[in-house]
Amino acid sequence: MPEPADIENKLILAVNCGSSSIKFKLYTASSLRSIFSGSASNVEQKGLKPVIKYTVLHNEHGHEEEEKHQEEEDEHMPYELVFERIITLLEESQLKHFAGEDHERPRDLIRLVAHRVVHGGTQSEPMVLWPGHEEGIDLLDKLAEFAPLHNHRSIIVVKSCLEHLSAAHQVLCYDTLFHHTIPAKVYTYPIAPPKEPSPVPLRRYGFHGLSYSAILRSVSNYLGKKEEDTNLVVAHLGSGASMCLIRSGKSEDTTMGLSPLEGLPGGTRTGCVDPVLIFHHTPSSVEIVSYKGTDITKAELVLNTDGGLQALAGTSDFGQIISHLPQGFDPFSLDISPDDKYAFTYALFLDRVCNFLGSYLNKLKGHPTLPTHLDGIVFSGGIGEHATRLRADIAKYLHWLGAELDSQANGLDSDDVVIKISTESSKIPMFICKTDEEQQCARMAHPYLF
Repeated sequence: MPEPADIENKLILAVNCGSSSIKFKLYTASSLRSIFSGSASNVEQKGLKPVIKYTVLHNEHGHEEEEKHQEEEDEHMPYELVFERIITLLEESQLKHFAGEDHERPRDLIRLVAHRVVHGGTQSEPMVLWPGHEEGIDLLDKLAEFAPLHNHRSIIVVKSCLEHLSAAHQVLCYDTLFHHTIPAKVYTYPIAPPKEPSPVPLRRYGFHGLSYSAILRSVSNYLGKKEEDTNLVVAHLGSGASMCLIRSGKSEDTTMGLSPLEGLPGGTRTGCVDPVLIFHHTPSSVEIVSYKGTDITKAELVLNTDGGLQALAGTSDFGQIISHLPQGFDPFSLDISPDDKYAFTYALFLDRVCNFLGSYLNKLKGHPTLPTHLDGIVFSGGIGEHATRLRADIAKYLHWLGAELDSQANGLDSDDVVIKISTESSKIPMFICKTDEEQQCARMAHPYLF
């Protein structure tokens, strides 16, 4: 790792690409302090203009913040041009100030770009690319078929960085890395080997690994424990939702599989369904269609974009779903009608979360030889962090195990990274943890600084 004197003026840019969004944060390499952050939304969304929001931090304590908002004129602006606009804004609003007036190319202070990449296949460590050494893009391209809505976007941004941030090395931080400790009996699908070769073995890989890594670090620090001594069941609940069983600081099981489709329903993803369903739902499911610059089967498109909360409630906004729940509503009732779309969607999502939660608690506590103590159930992600009602109902589901919720702590609006929401007498500790995938990317990339 470089000596502090060598990295005093060097910067790390973390980029997190979604299907229609780009999140970004700029860090000092010496202390991993964020000095610029923001997001672009509505990227290549039909009928909507891209919007870039960003915050500039003007001192090391973060007390002087300047928030800005920019709506682009062209609603058809391609993904790569939106990212190039982000680089320009970054250079004009922060890099010039950081580099000094005499610096010809302030963007050259960025020496690493840490990319969150959803699917890394069997890669066991991050991959580093730089101009002239770009072999890893071929792997990203091959894996795009297993994460079509995300890996393709990452390829676009990596190529843009190689061109426009040529002084930087590109570090590909895979969401799948954290789950490489999952045992073979858990990641194997009981099906004969394919007759045609596949870019990677057809097995479960798991995702949201950068988030789980960040949560493990934050919660273990909060508890004053080493990561390798920490056992957690983590629910990363957002527009993409998954859960993970962490034993002794390592992923042992997770709900997502070969692709992010498996497991819990998401904002527009179906989650687990009978594989035969799609052939009856969409008879033309094997046809190849074009979607946001990539070619995928109609089956994958339907399962990724026509399912989940949106399909049931007409909205993927979980806050809106909760706001429409009738007073006195009991989500554990067996008589909830699909016609009551908000109540039904909430009850279905709660049911799926509780099913996986119960399974993972059983797997953790029931093992005859490995450590079985539970350090906590952790809620994270946009839904996990903000849905007070959902956490309360999950605590009710766990009452038979001695779970007791601290209602005041559960409703608290706090800036703390970790918040304990169970009572002191609760037999199951419960926490909210704010995750930070961009910072985890920067941490993962830091050893590759040059």
